[in-house]
Amino acid sequence: LPLMLFWGFTWNPDDTILSLGVLQVKYYNLLWILAFAAGWYLMKRMFEKEGRSREHLDALFIYVVLATMIGARLGHVFFYDWDYYSHHLVEILLPIRQSPGSSLFGLINGYEFTGFLGLASHGAAIGIIIGIYLYIRKYKEFSMLWILDRLVIPVSVGAFMVRLGNFFNSE
Repeated sequence: LPLMLFWGFTWNPDDTILSLGVLQVKYYNLLWILAFAAGWYLMKRMFEKEGRSREHLDALFIYVVLATMIGARLGHVFFYDWDYYSHHLVEILLPIRQSPGSSLFGLINGYEFTGFLGLASHGAAIGIIIGIYLYIRKYKEFSMLWILDRLVIPVSVGAFMVRLGNFFNSE
């Protein structure tokens, strides 16, 4: 509590920073984006220092971002909520929720936009390992250990930012 008073932070269960109609910027989403931006910047510095190409870094970034997001989502689906998602498969990778009694083909009337709900950090970790494996199959000049050795710092910074987003999200 004293730290919150020092920051001048008033607790609000709605973590929305900015709302422009349908578009909402929330602390959690903003910190996810900042985590990826910080990770790219840190890896860029490492790649430059070691004389690696920017094209390799950009490709690695795409692999890691996609693997993180897909892994985090699938981790939540399979580890925590498979009973629900086994009957609502379309909701696994789409930011919608099916209304009771509607069908898949009544898309406009039968679904509502919810945003992406449910991510699991251990799913993201598994996804990142799989993403790096796929990356090194294409770019054979890299090894799994070489990439993991450098990626540990950006991932740690990203984990901190996401956990800070959880704090602001009242989790």
